[in-house]
Parts: sequence; structure tokens; C-alpha cells
Amino acid sequence: MAQDGPLSDLVAVPGNPAPPGVVVEWLIAADGVRLRTARWIKPAQESHGTVLLVPGRTEFIEKYFEVVGELMARGFSVVTFDWRGQGLSTRALPEPTKGHVRDFSEFDGDLALVMNRIVHEHGKKPYVALAHSMGGNILLRYLHDFPHEFDRAVLTAPMLAVKTAPFPLWVAKAMAALFTGTGSHASFVIGGAKQSPFEQVFETNGVTSDKGRFERCMACLAAEPKLALGAPTFGWLEAAFRSMELVASEEFAHGIETPVLLVGAALDQLVHPGADLLLIKRIKRGMYVMLQSELEIMMERDEIRRAFWACFDPFVGAGIAYRAPASTSSTAA
Repeated sequence: MAQDGPLSDLVAVPGNPAPPGVVVEWLIAADGVRLRTARWIKPAQESHGTVLLVPGRTEFIEKYFEVVGELMARGFSVVTFDWRGQGLSTRALPEPTKGHVRDFSEFDGDLALVMNRIVHEHGKKPYVALAHSMGGNILLRYLHDFPHEFDRAVLTAPMLAVKTAPFPLWVAKAMAALFTGTGSHASFVIGGAKQSPFEQVFETNGVTSDKGRFERCMACLAAEPKLALGAPTFGWLEAAFRSMELVASEEFAHGIETPVLLVGAALDQLVHPGADLLLIKRIKRGMYVMLQSELEIMMERDEIRRAFWACFDPFVGAGIAYRAPASTSSTAA
């Protein structure tokens, strides 16, 4: 059932208000999983189209309030959601901080459900996808299977090849296969049990160089601990390896018809940016930009975010008469 307003189903913290006009709706997947969705739909005569904002691993709706507001200022309606296993959507395991999935086809189903029940029913074309990290990986699967659904797609630091240090890639793959094959798919990856999402500190966070936006995210976790997600399981890792291998294959990439802008992060500590270039070379209509950014480009310092929007706007045809809102970052340039 849809709820108009950010109250009971969204988490509010000082400095991170939900953009006005939100409707929160919970969807029930075929396997019973509850998915939390949020949408900001402009009147048809005011809308330039609809952006589906596809989050990465560990992320949640509230983390993107700033981005939602910026997209709305550009004239877009916006739809976003929590993946199964994170945010306030149904968690896969009794220990809720474990990031777990058996196969990325489960995520495929989530994305298709959001498209069919929310975007198609409430959004106005053209449809634009904006996806980050793991969300970029899953979006590529959707673009391949539904080649004419989106007018444009923008990927930030998509998960195409993860860094596995201190283990070589082949060792990490072998361990993931071993643990899942012997029934330990729900076990944390090595070292994961010691990684508390509540004990992260800015100095070692590894995903953004913007302290204000980092602390804003941590404030959300403090206000609602159910939003927190820790390290992945071996099951998730093995499924991720399979999905990365699939989307990186030449045949798969050639099947993507949608124009794609891939924005890479030169300082990414989790994902290999080199895989970006290989993918873009194989996509029929691909454009590549690399920014001097850590992984979370949309959560970075203002000067990095300005560079991102300077790429986004002409690619999707936005921003002609757009004036950027005042920054909410505590480390504005």
C-alpha cells in the first residue's frame, strides 16, 4: 500500500530531509520478500522523464535524498528502492548485517518488479537509469534483457571486477566456490565478521573523501540501525563473481542497445576501473569518463560531484536552464 509522506517508512536525520512529495510503497516479490520503494513523481506537464536510481551494495533510499533533489531540480521524476537484503527491505538471513544472495537473478527479479509496478505505472517516459556499483552490474543485466526500456543509462563505478587483496583473484574465486559448495554459503567472507558497519570512521572509510556526506550516512545508521549492512557472505561473493563474468563477456556487452555513460573512479579501492574501459569498448553506444574520485562518486566532494553532473546533464539532455542548488556538504569547495 502506498503512503504519501516520508514519516513512518523513511528515516529522517538533521541535514538530510526527504525531498517533498515522496510516496513510499512496499512491494511483495514472488518469493515473499518485501521491497521498500520511494518515488517522487512530477505532474506530467512538468516532467522531463523519469530517472530510476539504482543503489549499490549496502546502500539505502535515505542515502540518496540529496541526489534525488538534484534530479528533481533538473525536471525529472525519480524512483528508487532498497534491494532485497539491505535497507529496510527483507533481509536474507537471521543475522541481518550479512550481505547475502544465492544468485543475482534474485536481484533481476527485484528490478523487474520495481519497473513493472512503479516506473511503468507512475513514471513518464523517457526513462533514464542511474546506477551505482553493484546496481550498475544488475542494471547491465536488465539492459541486455530489455534493450529498449531505457532511453539512456548512466553507471558510476559499476561492479565489473572487484579487488580481492590480499588474495589473488583465482584464490578468492576458489574459496568462494569451496565455501558455497560445502554448504557454507551463508558464512561471512574471511575477515567479514570483524567488520562492523557501525564502527566505520571517515579516515579509513575508503569510499568517499567528503567527511560531511560520510557522516550524514553514518547518522542514518545511528538513527535506524536496521539500515546497516556489513560484509558479504561467500554465497554473495560467488554469485557476484558469476555475474561479473557474465556482464564482462564480449557477447553479452554486444547485446546492450541502450546508450551508456560509464563514469569511472580513478581512486576506487574496491572495484578495478580497468574493467570499465573493456566493457565500454564492447558496448555499441558507450561513452567513458574517469573522475579523480573514490568509489562513491555521487557522495564525493563538491568539485567531483560538479564534474559528474557536467557529464550527466548533456548525456541525458538535462540542465539547459538548470541552476545548481546550494551544497549540503560540510566540505564544500
